[in-house]
Amino acid sequence: MKATTLLSELKITEPIFLAGMAGGVTTPNLVASVCNEGGFGQIGAGYMTPETLARDIDQIREMTHKPFGVNLFVPEFPEVNQEKVDFMNRILEPIAEKLNYEPVKEVSIENAFNQMIDVIIDKGVELVSFTFGLPSEHLVQQLQQHHIIVVGTGTNLDEVKALEAIGVDAIAIQGSEAGGHRGSFEQALPEERLTLEELFNQTYQKVNLPLIVAGGITTPEQAKYYIEKGAAAVQLGTAFLTTRESGVPKVHKESILNAKSEDIILTNTFSGRYANGIMNSYIRYVEQFRDSICPYPIQNILTQPMRGQSKKLGNKDYMNLWCGTHPEGARDETVSELMNRYRLV
Repeated sequence: MKATTLLSELKITEPIFLAGMAGGVTTPNLVASVCNEGGFGQIGAGYMTPETLARDIDQIREMTHKPFGVNLFVPEFPEVNQEKVDFMNRILEPIAEKLNYEPVKEVSIENAFNQMIDVIIDKGVELVSFTFGLPSEHLVQQLQQHHIIVVGTGTNLDEVKALEAIGVDAIAIQGSEAGGHRGSFEQALPEERLTLEELFNQTYQKVNLPLIVAGGITTPEQAKYYIEKGAAAVQLGTAFLTTRESGVPKVHKESILNAKSEDIILTNTFSGRYANGIMNSYIRYVEQFRDSICPYPIQNILTQPMRGQSKKLGNKDYMNLWCGTHPEGARDETVSELMNRYRLV
């Protein structure tokens, strides 16, 4: 698939993708607004149930006639070590007492991935993007047989080539500057974490697929730079987090708007997978116990009550304040205002 074909099939007039950020960020209003402004909206469905995904798809269909996508996490099922779970709960115990929430004592990894795929097919969603690994070649073909465009996420050349080999239609390449989780196949950090420019330069001439570039793009100038270099589209996360239509708490938006690059840290303390976010009290505390952090999604399950309670209380000290390494470009604005600033064509 050529870049122009990708954009035309998705009815995109502005080569700007909304990153499929999970956790309630991508409200139907946000997704639909991006589409209606000529970009491409995506539902971050990584933590959704099939029922909530179906509901959001229906709501978005009422708000826009444009195509949109769904982002899913490729499932991971690490072994649950009860001793590690118990020890992490002891580490989290002072926070549980302070915030007054009930900890998760027994971890059960449940995943409705196949049911989510069924919803996507049944609802006729136009694009599915995957993060955290390779979908099966059979699944890619199944989706394509239903005329669904398939996008994979890669953070190095090996991952990108592996995605190309299973027949995806396009690849989102994610540089180390990206806010939130690294979309890497492996949970461990590689020896070399490529910036977006390094990753683009390594992949552009070696992959015959449209590249959607992501990672710390928070200014129109950065976006234009990659489009002119040959990217099919740019994918924005942090820039959309601070829009009025975003679903993140007010205190999270304010934290991004007040953040500087030096405030951003790469941490696996919240979920077990590494993610860029704004330093806070929780990260400082749990980083002391980095050898005791459980793998994803176990750590994520253990911290979920804390994160949920923090959002209810508006307490940023124990909230996962995901943010890219260039927060200075983010603004308090509507999607329409952001898209007007980023007009690239």
